[in-house]
Order: sequence, then C-alpha cells, then structure tokens
Amino acid sequence: MAHALTMALTGDVLPTRRLLSDGRPVCPASEPALDLLRSADVTIGNFEMPLTRHSEPKEKLLNIRAEPEVAEDIPMLGFNCLTVANNHSVDYGWQGLTDTMTALRSAGVQTIGAGETLEEAARPAIIEVNGFRIGVVAFSCLLPAGSAAAPDRAGLSPIHIETSYEINSYYQMEEPGEPAVVNVRTRVRKQDQAFAEQCIRQCRAEVDFLVASIHWGYGSSELLADYQQPLGRALIDAGANIVHGHHPHAIHAAEFYDGKAILYSLGTLIGQQTFLDASEQVKQLWSEMSPDGYVALFDIEDDGSYRLHAKPTTLNADRLPERATGTAFERVFERLHRLSLPHQADVIGGPDSLEISPLRCNN
Repeated sequence: MAHALTMALTGDVLPTRRLLSDGRPVCPASEPALDLLRSADVTIGNFEMPLTRHSEPKEKLLNIRAEPEVAEDIPMLGFNCLTVANNHSVDYGWQGLTDTMTALRSAGVQTIGAGETLEEAARPAIIEVNGFRIGVVAFSCLLPAGSAAAPDRAGLSPIHIETSYEINSYYQMEEPGEPAVVNVRTRVRKQDQAFAEQCIRQCRAEVDFLVASIHWGYGSSELLADYQQPLGRALIDAGANIVHGHHPHAIHAAEFYDGKAILYSLGTLIGQQTFLDASEQVKQLWSEMSPDGYVALFDIEDDGSYRLHAKPTTLNADRLPERATGTAFERVFERLHRLSLPHQADVIGGPDSLEISPLRCNN
C-alpha cells in the first residue's frame, strides 16, 4: 500500500546570497540535494537569519543578515513551512524579524515561531496534503535578551532554560581554576514547558500529524544538554509525532521514544554566514562547525506511523548542500550511528541513504 505522503525535515538554513541567477540555480551541483526537498509533499526547516535592510544590530556575539530579495529564491528550495524561532532571527531587532517574516510570507512560505504576542508567536502552521492535515509548532530555547514573546511583548515563541553550576569541591581544592571543576546543569522552566505542552495538545486535536520544531542544545561537543531529552520526551507525550531539533551546526543523535522520533540536530543545510565579516573569535567558531548534515525523509501512513530515512549532505565551497558520497557519506553514517545507539535508535547504511529505526533488542 502506498504511503499517504512524504515529509522532509532539514537543519539550519542561512543563505546570505541569491540562490538563483536569471531564474537558474547559481550552483547546479546542489540540485540533487535540493531535489530531496522539492520531491517531498511537505518540507519544513529552520530559517536562521534576518532578511532586512535594517542596520541597527542588537548587542550580540554575532549578527547575521542578508537582503530581503533572498526570500524570492526560497520557494525553489521546496519549503512549505519555516520556523524563525531561533537566536539569530532577532539579530537586527524586531524590525529585522518582521522584515524577514514579511519577505518569506510574500514568497509563499508559511513562517512561524514569532509574533506580536506570545499567543501569535506560538500559533501553529497547518498544512493540508492529500486530505492529511499536518500541524507544526515551533519554539526556541535560545533566547537573546529581550527576544522572548510575552502576552504584552512581541518576540519569539520561548522555552526558557534555567542554568545552575555544580562545583567539585575536592577537585577545586587541588586544581583551582580547572574548567573541569564545574558541571553545567540545565532544566526547562516549568511554566514554559506546560505552555508548550498545551500548544501541542490543542493543535494535535485539530490535525492528523504534528511536528514540534525546536531550537535547542549547543554545538561545541557531541553531548546533549541536561534539559534536552526530558523536554523532547515531554513534547512527544503531549502529542507530537516528531521532534525536529536544530541549532548545533553539527549532526547530533536521533532517538526513538514511544515509537516516535526525536531528531536532536540535523546539522546545516545552507551555511553561508561564514562569508560575512566577523571577529576572529567568531571566525574560529565557524571553522569548528561541521559541514555535514542530512535531510530526514518520512514516509507517513494514513494512521500516522512512518519510516525514516536520512539522506546525508555536506557543504561545498559555496556553503550550499551536495549529496554526501564516499568519505563524507561514511563520516555522516559513523557519527549518526554512534550517537544514536545509546538513544534506542539504530542507523543502517545503504548505498546513498540511511534508515533510522527503533533499536530492536535481541533476546
């Protein structure tokens, strides 16, 4: 029996240049990777930069922007829905963010994750395909100062993370100043998690399938932050069929919980921020980011069950995606397999695709 529809999820999207020239792709080598997005019935991603001419940057480590005309090329990527609930969409303030949403929506792409109020910021997208209704909700756990929406404040759809520090006193006595002395502990603010769960329950009652898209974690290692797994599982318990994670510019683990996928990070789909002028500190940070990612393809059945395949990609010299082959493919396979096994997800390699499924225990 044929599946009801196919859905593609991607990692971070940061195009600082036009993707088309005279109606043609500027990088034909990327077309096989982009065809994966265009061939799906529904494609969802994280758009992580402002498209604005507003020239007053917020006080941040890094500010990214591109001309609003870049939005005109986004439909050629195949996106139906993009979230702007992330830490860079506010780089040029609320004006820059509204310019971005206006540009993307004018191009015909549903854009969620920010609004004039908290209610508007958390409002889901509803996509109907083949009589099948898909809901998408979006949140960010990375919240630059003043960027979180509230009942009386514009901003991002927020999940605040509370941080504490544990010090190994015996280690500190004998190795004062050693960074390993301190453990960083994180947890989700309870009222924010309750709000996110409520949003999911309300949306799930109106749709056949729900994607919870969330900006979270950190990219400086292979580890997850303390709060991520409990939060991901709570979103599944509330009714999400998939948790779509992004932010680390590297591939992180996939997990199956209650038979449903939590994708902690799909890496980067387009990463042209590295072409912008920046401090030496930021350039060093960019140099440590992985060029690898994957497109997650879901074959979804009428009853909401699905099969998940990952199509590995890697960034070329233009920081646009190409299908990963050879050593790049093996690099993605090895990392995703190794990181996912402890999270009850098995990754099986094929000639140009990886199948991700619940780990089967051998008795």
